[in-house]
Amino acid sequence: MNIAIIYTTNANYTKISCRVLSEKINADVQLIPIEMAKSECILKYNFIILAGSALKGKVQSGLKMYISKNMKTLKEKPLALVINCEKDKDRYNKTFTEELVNSSYIHSNFGYELNPNEGSYIEKRKINKLINKYKREGKEFPKLNYDEIDNFADNINKMIEKRVG
Repeated sequence: MNIAIIYTTNANYTKISCRVLSEKINADVQLIPIEMAKSECILKYNFIILAGSALKGKVQSGLKMYISKNMKTLKEKPLALVINCEKDKDRYNKTFTEELVNSSYIHSNFGYELNPNEGSYIEKRKINKLINKYKREGKEFPKLNYDEIDNFADNINKMIEKRVG
């Protein structure tokens, strides 16, 4: 089975979570940054995973445009959805359409990390502000949820076994 993980990221934590996920899936997995994703990408793969991040509730426009442009084809393909954002936040319908969420095989929130050395100058400033806010409020820093990545990969692997077996 050929799987494409099409992702967008500002501060690399979505790329990191997608890389970890790809290593846990028992199939041929291709990581494709949204900037390199073409409409034809969807046709080449048996299963599509769309992944994006939502920092302070805002999602990268590139992912939204890609979904909008390819909605018909995406709905016809088996797909899964990943979001990287604050834990316990339901950002699926802000990132993906309700129709896409409802038609997905699985969707999950992998959490995120704050790395002040990643992203553009503007992203670094935003991240530093968030870090200072967490410090002031004495809150624990957010982390990628590796258990959730494992559970997601297990679900994908079970789906592959059913289709192949």
